Amino acid sequence: MVTARVLPCTPRSATALRIGDLIGVQGTTGRWACLQVVELMPRTRTSFVVALLPWQGDGPPTADAVRGLPPIERALTRIEVFTEGGLQVVDTVEPADAGQEQWTGPSYVGKTTRVWGWTATIRLAGEYADTGLFRLRRAGSADGHGPTPDPSAPDPSTSGPSTTDR
Repeated sequence: MVTARVLPCTPRSATALRIGDLIGVQGTTGRWACLQVVELMPRTRTSFVVALLPWQGDGPPTADAVRGLPPIERALTRIEVFTEGGLQVVDTVEPADAGQEQWTGPSYVGKTTRVWGWTATIRLAGEYADTGLFRLRRAGSADGHGPTPDPSAPDPSTSGPSTTDR
């Protein structure tokens, strides 16, 4: 028997989460974004897959406001979004992520999925709440869009000697 939950709630383990749980993230401007739990791994207490939904609002998300919205991006994250980051599950609605690659299961072998640390999860959702834009920052990137070029490296667009030329 499934026990009733009182929302909002702050889970201390991923085993307390349910597929479809909505997680409100408030940005620095006071606007809100919505993460949704889209996958739970069997017997895993600390990690789960969330989706950033294309929604912004003046208050926490509701099931009616986000119902049917497809994810912008999905990533594996950790329970610390709740235990350290102070986020809460505010509502629940069936995910609209049909056709998305699943993290778990044998069909996923050899595929890649994003992994966001708990602070990155909160930062990315908060930035989306503030700007309506989703932009990943890559490691080693000056502008968040790619690797920082090495000024001493040759320009790959110019022709140079082949590695087989001696």
